[in-house]
Amino acid sequence: MSTSLESTKHVKFLKRHLLMLPSSQQSHDVNRIAIIFYSIVGLSALGVDCSREYASSIPYIYQHYVKLQIPGYEEVFSGFVGSLATNVSNTSCISLPNTLFALLTLRIMKCDEFFQKTVDRESLGNFIRKCQYPDGSFASVLDMNKPTPSPVDSTDLRFCYIAAAILRLLGCETKEDFEEFIDVDRVIDYMMTKKCDFGGFGDYGETHAGYTSCALCAFQLLHGLDKLDSEFKERTVDWLLHRQVSNSGTVLLQEGKNPYYDPEENGGFQGRENKFADTCYAFWCLNSLKILDENEFNNVCRAGLAQDYLLTKTQNNLIGGFSKNDEDDPDLYHTCLGIAVLQLMNGTFDGIFCIPKQFAP
Repeated sequence: MSTSLESTKHVKFLKRHLLMLPSSQQSHDVNRIAIIFYSIVGLSALGVDCSREYASSIPYIYQHYVKLQIPGYEEVFSGFVGSLATNVSNTSCISLPNTLFALLTLRIMKCDEFFQKTVDRESLGNFIRKCQYPDGSFASVLDMNKPTPSPVDSTDLRFCYIAAAILRLLGCETKEDFEEFIDVDRVIDYMMTKKCDFGGFGDYGETHAGYTSCALCAFQLLHGLDKLDSEFKERTVDWLLHRQVSNSGTVLLQEGKNPYYDPEENGGFQGRENKFADTCYAFWCLNSLKILDENEFNNVCRAGLAQDYLLTKTQNNLIGGFSKNDEDDPDLYHTCLGIAVLQLMNGTFDGIFCIPKQFAP
């Protein structure tokens, strides 16, 4: 196994996803904007000048930006659809995640003109505003036929983060800026209800590393980190540190007794208690630790072991890419976040926006 980053192979792996995908990937056709985002983020983090190499593809991304008016209502909404195949006339098909993916991709592609002249800040703000529930939470899409949150969509901390991140990309900086479009206090109150006893955030009292990262990013963007007291932050750091798998000391006593413990995962991170390590959770856990202690996050955890786990266990040395674990094939999502967390550890990646620092607002 290689102990260094196979950059050349990863670049080839990522570029393949921007060409014609095989028929086995047909089910992901509705997620084209996400495929582009993960590919471009990974490539840019590896030093590829995507704004030059993929300049001819920028108009294609623009085509996914949609302005719409729901029949019977005066307000205009705008955002991005995940695929042109899902752009149905007279129906709201735009979503918060696809809008964030597209905007971040366009930042990496250095499309300043889009942000200055093309994007309609008011109509996009209308869309985000209408996705918010009275309790402060967000749905990711609107009802198909009226400007209210979709009754069949979930509401969780991911969408709070996404809404805040989109507004930051639109130029919102102060609380007053955000208040033009959303009720900031209610967002923060909602996120506070998702605090867990052992630290971190999650649903039904169970802390989840991904939700914790999303919540902390949202608190940071909305200037609300001071709402979290020092004791809760310490519990959160402790919980995050305990998500790193170890094969030393008394931890080894779990072997053969805990079906979710694998000593071969030493250095990797799990997303919840009693789960196997997963490449993506190294990013979510370390990003949270960095938000809580930017100067020492690499020291409070065993960053070297995390790097070794990623490079020797989940990195594919044959075709490039990263996999979820040491058994699966590499995939685009885990490749992007595997590269991202390695760059996060060396200080060149912005974890809040999940893009290289040079492109972050």
